Amino acid sequence: MGAYTGSELLRERLRAHGRSLSRVERTIAEYLADVELDELPFLRANQIAAATGTSDASVTRAARSLGFTGLPELKRIASRPRRIETSRSERLDTQVNVVGDEAGAIAEAFHDAMRDLLEDNAQLVEADQLERAAAVIRDAGTVWAVGVGTSGAAALHLADQLARAGHPSRWTRAAGFDLAAELLSIRPGDALVVFHAARPMPELTTLLDWAQRADVPVVLVCGTQLAAQHGSRVSAVLPCVGTASELARWTIAAVQLAELLTAVVAASDPARSAAAHQRLDELRHVLTSSEES
Repeated sequence: MGAYTGSELLRERLRAHGRSLSRVERTIAEYLADVELDELPFLRANQIAAATGTSDASVTRAARSLGFTGLPELKRIASRPRRIETSRSERLDTQVNVVGDEAGAIAEAFHDAMRDLLEDNAQLVEADQLERAAAVIRDAGTVWAVGVGTSGAAALHLADQLARAGHPSRWTRAAGFDLAAELLSIRPGDALVVFHAARPMPELTTLLDWAQRADVPVVLVCGTQLAAQHGSRVSAVLPCVGTASELARWTIAAVQLAELLTAVVAASDPARSAAAHQRLDELRHVLTSSEES
């Protein structure tokens, strides 16, 4: 640690918003601007409040007065230079140095990160985009869930949940020639839900270009930067983020978003969902009965 000496972004925000800050908010903002970027992602609101003699609510208000949606976004955006300029192994070393290696301490930090994840991503969900995405899925003959790299887990979860809600679905985490072979089976009326976290990839751009030419509607689940880059080229874009500490990563947010999307789709046609679950129960009964006999 010690490679960073605080956040220049937070100092800039402090200068820009300084006159509108209350005395308490300024105290908190000055404290946060001086925290080393290695440590900032792991700070909890109660720790900041204790260090500044304020309250958790004041910490949240200060973050919002600096132009963020809350403390999770402040930590995520302000610590971005640290994530860009350091390796994964270095960040793991920082985690051990700050959080410790005891299971109890790690669990506490993890569950705090999960709360940050929910709070941060709740701010990113736009109801109109969510409804557009649900409409694409409702109208599709088959939904193809494509996960790029580790995003395959979120794609698999969406495909599984949609099938249980009565919507035919397939999933793949293939790339290159294998992905081309998979997508050969797409038919008119099908749709793509593409999961991809953050790193710009020519393959993603190529896939979206092909979908446009083939008139295949696309729902893109991705990081905020890719959402800004590709949002105008797809039927719906659903951004989500991981936490600054990386204790709760992007894939967890993507799985949660897949769960939310399925809930919206199922609620729009509860009879279809109920019928699918009934068929699933019947199949389970038949299959487990045959195993027992």
